Amino acid sequence: MKTSDKPTFSVGTAADLYRFIWKNSARQQIVACLVALLTLPLTLGPIELQRRMIDGAIAGEDLEALLFLVGIYAVVVVLQQVVKFTYNVLRGRLSENLNRVMRGRIVSQVEATEELDDGSTVSMLTGEVEPVGGFGGDAYAQVVTEGGVLLTIFAYMLYTEFWLAVVAIAAFIPQAIATPLVQDRINAQSAKRVAEIRAVGGDVIDARKGDRRKRDIAKERIKRIFNIRLLIFKLKFGLKALLNFLDHSADLVVLGFGGAMVIAGQTEVGVVVAFLTGLDRLRSPWRTLISYFRVLSDAQLRFSMLREKIDIFAKDATKAEVEARQGG
Repeated sequence: MKTSDKPTFSVGTAADLYRFIWKNSARQQIVACLVALLTLPLTLGPIELQRRMIDGAIAGEDLEALLFLVGIYAVVVVLQQVVKFTYNVLRGRLSENLNRVMRGRIVSQVEATEELDDGSTVSMLTGEVEPVGGFGGDAYAQVVTEGGVLLTIFAYMLYTEFWLAVVAIAAFIPQAIATPLVQDRINAQSAKRVAEIRAVGGDVIDARKGDRRKRDIAKERIKRIFNIRLLIFKLKFGLKALLNFLDHSADLVVLGFGGAMVIAGQTEVGVVVAFLTGLDRLRSPWRTLISYFRVLSDAQLRFSMLREKIDIFAKDATKAEVEARQGG
């Protein structure tokens, strides 16, 4: 089957990818998830503190209460950064450990597998391992973190002002529909690009041995790689522009609908401000989860292509793999 004919996203391959990541980093993944859980109260806290400052301390002209809330806010911000720093270090270590495992398996199998020519081996070691390892650092903890933050803020908005929350949440539905449609096209082009990069590596090696035909073929492949990359850029940044437009539309909905409720005496200004802040806080986890889906799609594609060449679940662990499992 040609690379371009393959499904760009496979649930089965994605499940195998998660299994591979868990098998080689289970303990570190659990620690990262526990640290990620600490971000939930630290994300919701500032939203509620802002509401209390505006509707309570400022509206009531209570300077003492205002200073007290400002102090709490500052402590929460400091704790947020400490937790984020810890989490980022953990995810970086996870990614590099997985990269080390995969590179160790490629090196250990390169001489025993006729499928691996020099060009494919170099491409796998440099350009194909990194996306899989990079995703491995976020595979479990990022869902816990961003998914938990998203649900927590949604729940807070529904509790504070139900109908305003429903209107605001509805503004995110078009993003959920558009993203997988565009991403599917991006994945298809990425698969073609990876296949071309692998092939051009082998062509260049043959060309250096004096094969002029391979040199011409390599030049044609380089042109195709360029064109594919340009198309990916257009799809990627077109999706980004669409998501930005929809984000601003959500703000307008909250301002219009919420402003009308304030004028009608059905809610307070502080609630509308809290909702605008909530939408702003929602964008980060929402965009991160959208990015997570994109990275997952790309990682499972690279993982599938790696498996075509090597036994990624090989039982004979190299020394580097043992160190990677014990390291973390």
